[in-house]
Amino acid sequence: MADDEARYDLIEAACAFWFQDGEQVRTPFPPAIHADLKRNAQRAFLEWLGQMEEADRGELTDDELASLFELVLFREAQALVGDQDPDLVLTLHHPFMPRLGDRVDDATRGPSRVEDRKLEEREDKKLYLILTMVAEESGERWETEFVIPA
Repeated sequence: MADDEARYDLIEAACAFWFQDGEQVRTPFPPAIHADLKRNAQRAFLEWLGQMEEADRGELTDDELASLFELVLFREAQALVGDQDPDLVLTLHHPFMPRLGDRVDDATRGPSRVEDRKLEEREDKKLYLILTMVAEESGERWETEFVIPA
């Protein structure tokens, strides 16, 4: 990435993508932390870049820089939220998985909502997301699960 302006453009684009719901992604970040998160992630990212040799920085592609900024963004988000809200931490670790309150249209039970979710490691050493669902029409509670990709 050639210059500082391009770095700031990358940061702006990444924050715009992750801070609002869109077709590709729902934001995992609560609006209350957006300003602090952007500031902290920008500072940490630019400090990291500043520690690199100029020749090494020049070898990084825009895609690599964007991926690295996203890693910093999620790390800084976790630092801001701590462990006081376990469900938010779960969302930050797995932003594409169903969240509390999400609606799922089950073929057997009809529309259902996610009431609870938890991670569980099983004997096969795989990590599973266990969702407790509530069918909207009957109130029936049921569970489903997803393997979390390694």
